[in-house]
Amino acid sequence: MRVLYLTHNYPRFTGDPSGAFIEELVRALPQDEVSAFVLCPHAKGLGEKESRNGAVICRFRYAQEDSETLAYEGKMLDALKQGGAGLRLLASFIRSFVHKTQKIIEEEKIDLVHAHWLLPAGVAARIALRGSRLPLVLSSHGTDVRMLNGLPLGDQLARWVLGRVRIFLPVSGYLGTQLEQRSGMSLPKEILPMPASGMFVAPPRRTLARRVVAVGNLTRQKRFDVLIRALGKLNERGITLELTLVGDGPERNLLEGLVEKEGIAGRVKFLGRRPHHELPGILEDAGVMVLPSVAEGFGMVLAEAQLAGLAVIGADAGGQREMIEHGRTGILAEPDDPHALACAIENLYNNERETLKMARQGQETAKARFLAAPTAARLARIYKRILA
Repeated sequence: MRVLYLTHNYPRFTGDPSGAFIEELVRALPQDEVSAFVLCPHAKGLGEKESRNGAVICRFRYAQEDSETLAYEGKMLDALKQGGAGLRLLASFIRSFVHKTQKIIEEEKIDLVHAHWLLPAGVAARIALRGSRLPLVLSSHGTDVRMLNGLPLGDQLARWVLGRVRIFLPVSGYLGTQLEQRSGMSLPKEILPMPASGMFVAPPRRTLARRVVAVGNLTRQKRFDVLIRALGKLNERGITLELTLVGDGPERNLLEGLVEKEGIAGRVKFLGRRPHHELPGILEDAGVMVLPSVAEGFGMVLAEAQLAGLAVIGADAGGQREMIEHGRTGILAEPDDPHALACAIENLYNNERETLKMARQGQETAKARFLAAPTAARLARIYKRILA
């Protein structure tokens, strides 16, 4: 099978976290069954074609090199808000994406196209496959569904793309339901979580380090302010814990001000964005991972933390409900409630033996559910079924 993967996010270099889970998946595919081609955007300093980790990676040009800024840094939605210049750049992006897709399909005799994210890869695939019988598979990861909220006729766009899809692979049932409701369509689908890297697997923890860690873009959707307020409440009770925040974004200044206000600035580290390969070392020093976001399609950082042997707390919302079995593999806390989150964290540290037992169970479950090999094997079976 010759499969073309379309994505706006794929690791630009070794250790790049951008779309790292897609590379994990592609690398784990049985190479005697699947020949993988990846098409992603060009960016400054990158070549237009290379072979890496079992895949041929092609990159399409859509502007002068210094202006190729739409992908990898989460700026695509900003282009829509900029008006003329941003829309022209986005139109060039889609045109180039479509043209290069069609060229690779013809030159490489592609059997199946697999697009990651409805926007923009799903749109590009829908246009590129006009008049073609090639099957289209679509994986949705969450940000694409949220982007529809900012688009005029977003639901109609989703319906148009999904109408061409042979099988839909959302990373969670929550996300699949959301997109079906928005498009008004009932789709052939399978829930296929993206894999976490095996580099996160660590020996089970023997003690519970008094450090909480959180990883993600510093945006309102992640609700890291709720976590900081929860730690402030614990501080008022004389419970002192350290916090490491990994990530950057528009709310960083607000969050830095909040830790000052809560009186915990001396115990909070803002590490900014870090290369993906550094995260296992960061998790090694922590005892508990918290993801307080309320609209998470999946929550890859929870899977990574579980593999690393941490106890995990997620908001009782979105795709996190499918990742955590409350009380057995982790804890689900009331969303947007600093008091409830503080109590959940306190209970973990007050019951270290039970917490470590839960962390071990979470780790074993994550190995079975979220590593690349079983996910890739499932995906290869899906491809075979489609092409039979």
